[in-house]
Amino acid sequence: MRVLLILADDLELTQYPGGLRKAIDAGLAEGKHDVDVIDLHTSQFSPTMTAEGRRNYHTPNPLVEDDVIGHARLVRNAEAMVFVYRSTWTGLPARLKGFLDRTFVPSVGFNLVDGKVQRALTDVRRLVIIVLHEQGSQAVKQSRDPGRRILTKTLRLIVNTRCKLRYLPVYDCESCTDDAREIKYGFLYRVEKTLAGL
Repeated sequence: MRVLLILADDLELTQYPGGLRKAIDAGLAEGKHDVDVIDLHTSQFSPTMTAEGRRNYHTPNPLVEDDVIGHARLVRNAEAMVFVYRSTWTGLPARLKGFLDRTFVPSVGFNLVDGKVQRALTDVRRLVIIVLHEQGSQAVKQSRDPGRRILTKTLRLIVNTRCKLRYLPVYDCESCTDDAREIKYGFLYRVEKTLAGL
């Protein structure tokens, strides 16, 4: 399966120094997937849409800006997409939100026909969302987890109707308690096995 891995944060800054990326890579290797990687952190991706890009968004010829042309091509070719990010205030980090806004424009992520959204990413049959929440599970639940809602509900409107989705969260990810360490190992195992079985 052709997998697009989208990394939105510096994973070395989390409770899992190197461990999460190793689990991701091991799972994808075990599944023998063809993997493309977009690392929004390392590439210093700018989340800001240009004025020209905004003006053209709803025109018959929406602008795919120069710095996201390569991203748009990878999105179009993907059969599975894996999003990895760290959530400080339960929402999406700016780079990931900007990546969605600037890359999934009409003609790439979806088509607009008579003002209605039509799916453009029908080859995408798997979505995996891996999120490291700095907040506890209760705080995230009270906020209604807006990052999760954007990625699970909005993306499902533009991918294959039979797309399977897995949401893999871990909470209090900056904690150093014994319980958090136990959660860590279970979380990494789930990540690896989920990606292997895409």
